[in-house]
Amino acid sequence: MRWWVQILSASLLPIVCLTGCATSSAPESALGPSFARAQNDRVVVLGAVLQPVTLDTNYYLRWTFSIRPTQAIGLSSIRIDDVSGPSPLQLVNDVAPQLENGQWNEISGLMDLSSPGVQWLFEPGSTVRVFRLTFAWLDGRNDMLEQSVPYSNDAKKLMQATVRR
Repeated sequence: MRWWVQILSASLLPIVCLTGCATSSAPESALGPSFARAQNDRVVVLGAVLQPVTLDTNYYLRWTFSIRPTQAIGLSSIRIDDVSGPSPLQLVNDVAPQLENGQWNEISGLMDLSSPGVQWLFEPGSTVRVFRLTFAWLDGRNDMLEQSVPYSNDAKKLMQATVRR
């Protein structure tokens, strides 16, 4: 890949992806004006971002998730599934979540560009990915949130250029 495409992709991709990560009338967040944070009385989703990864000249994708509990009740597990397709695809299953500076961050496993969970990226038009986040709390309560993450056709093209197939 040409050096200028790599520099452009590295600098613009996070901006495009983060500013196009959801739609709602929610207040502007650090992820851009249109990122609608899924939340309830115990937790708020701070981010769900698709990242390109290059490993030994092979290209992959992975999701990065961030959440912040809003109460001091501990979490016993966090599970995240991509429920955009006909059957759920488990991305994260953390049975001992640890907070760092009051926030939980997790990275999904690497996804090959030919895997079913990535094919949407190469389809024309805009796409909305939907993630189901399931939380088990130490007090016995379980919660579930859905986080939508839309990708415009332009954002998808930029990601495609970054991970040339």
